[in-house]
Amino acid sequence: MTAAAPTRLAHPIERWFAPFALVNGSSLGLVPILLPLAAARDGLGHVGLVMGAFYLGAFAAPLLGSLADRYRVYRSLAAACAAACAVSLWLFAVAGPAWQLLLALANGAGFAGALTIASLLIVERRQEEEWDQRLGWLETALSIGQGVGLVLAAWLSGLSTRNGLLAAAFVPAAAVPLALTLIPAMRGPADRSRMVRMGHRLPSAGRVGEWGPVSTSRAHYLHQLRHRLAEPRRLLGGGLGWLLAAWIPAYAGSAVIFALYPVLFRSAFGIAPHTSSLAFAAIVFLSLPLFPLAGRASTRYGAATVLACALAARVVLLTALAAFATIGHVTPVLPLVAFAGIMFAWSFLSVCSPALTGELAPGKEGDAQGLLNAATGLAGLAGSVMGGLAAEYSGYPAALGIGAAAVALGFVIVSATLVRRGHGGASHGDVG
Repeated sequence: MTAAAPTRLAHPIERWFAPFALVNGSSLGLVPILLPLAAARDGLGHVGLVMGAFYLGAFAAPLLGSLADRYRVYRSLAAACAAACAVSLWLFAVAGPAWQLLLALANGAGFAGALTIASLLIVERRQEEEWDQRLGWLETALSIGQGVGLVLAAWLSGLSTRNGLLAAAFVPAAAVPLALTLIPAMRGPADRSRMVRMGHRLPSAGRVGEWGPVSTSRAHYLHQLRHRLAEPRRLLGGGLGWLLAAWIPAYAGSAVIFALYPVLFRSAFGIAPHTSSLAFAAIVFLSLPLFPLAGRASTRYGAATVLACALAARVVLLTALAAFATIGHVTPVLPLVAFAGIMFAWSFLSVCSPALTGELAPGKEGDAQGLLNAATGLAGLAGSVMGGLAAEYSGYPAALGIGAAAVALGFVIVSATLVRRGHGGASHGDVG
């Protein structure tokens, strides 16, 4: 029997998307370019620590989500999150190394909190059958915000560090009045039955990109994380433990290049930050059509198989980047094409990972997704710190080589366990 087509939504794009798109554009467009450039004055190891602190900020999502849900202060809390992002950018250029870590942590926390609130505004106000489509539209708006932020970062990277960060702070600052005026008022007690049902799988998960600690489709899982980690031993039985064992090194290995991106391309490949930022913006927009393609590939060939193929592609491309950095003086288009391939692989990883997580923990999808998100945040932190320290003491080729080896470990684990045992297999009814 053919599944019914999803109902067309009335007004799928809402005005209150705007402040969250601005916050997303700041934290996923401006921060990954401007903060590494500013932190590089204290060494590449410090760059890794700064971006690791940004990843760590994701763990504020459960607390901020709980506050928003308990006190129904969606408007004011979203405005506070945007203000935290703005202040952290404004102060970063004049802060010392230790304070820069705290400011990056605050930016990541504000970003994660804002996206948690964005997802709650949908699941609390809309019927469950509308969640996936509306979250998909929200993530599309966020991706557009990221792309615009990267284009703006290309211009701001040519200014002085202080002026660039000061100008960048106006982007999340503009989200403060918009949050206070556009976010709909929420009255009455929270619908706890909806919160219980928030553990279903969301096919649009992860669209905002790998640099962010969370996406809107995953944020609500972090919101309930403290409850979902109550029975980790039971959840880790079977294939989920193998998935996490593979995901942690694979994500950490990829985080190496994302933490160092602008300084890596400037120093190792001679590509100016404004060029690498514009290239990244183009890659973000070009990757959008790949998400539905990834969903179809996962259905046809199996989530585990597609996940393994995406990891294999990343191993090859990270190894190629390490080789380019070793050779030096390569045509700039080569490392940019390799980076584009690494980003395109994320389209498949971000779709297959939640799908496979749900298949490996039937009836406990939300619990398992909470574990996956916790592992993602920790892996991002570890990979950023590892990449920065390796680049500072052993050079960029060594850092990229370590990243490729970590992703290769993840690929081997997935291939030897989940793919070999037939987990995440294709749906027979969809195989032509």
